[in-house]
Amino acid sequence: MIGILIISHEQFGASLIDCVIHILGERPPLLLNHIVSPAADPDTEAIKLQAVLKQLDQGDGVLILTDILGATPANIACRLIQDGRVECLAGLNLPMLLRAVQHRHIPLPQLINKVLTGGRESILHISQETGNAN
Repeated sequence: MIGILIISHEQFGASLIDCVIHILGERPPLLLNHIVSPAADPDTEAIKLQAVLKQLDQGDGVLILTDILGATPANIACRLIQDGRVECLAGLNLPMLLRAVQHRHIPLPQLINKVLTGGRESILHISQETGNAN
């Protein structure tokens, strides 16, 4: 099973995990959140997270999900990437996290594609007239 680490601003990641628990009825295993405060030093945070990665990696790797590319959480995540072992996706939304949790028994490269597709396909414009999404 692939471990999942959310690295995000303040309570964003914790809120998404709460939503996943609400939807699925339980907290998925090997899913952790790391809160990044405004004063966080990326190098120090990355060192702290090395132990978390070891805890999450049960042999299949770790997927890091972060909120905004270029922001401190993503900068921390970039320091943790190990090609093929620890991968990272930015732009986290709830559909991405749900896909990651529900499909993390597939190989990491396939999981990345599934999560990216889920994130993109969940962004829709809903018409007021019809209530349909396009």
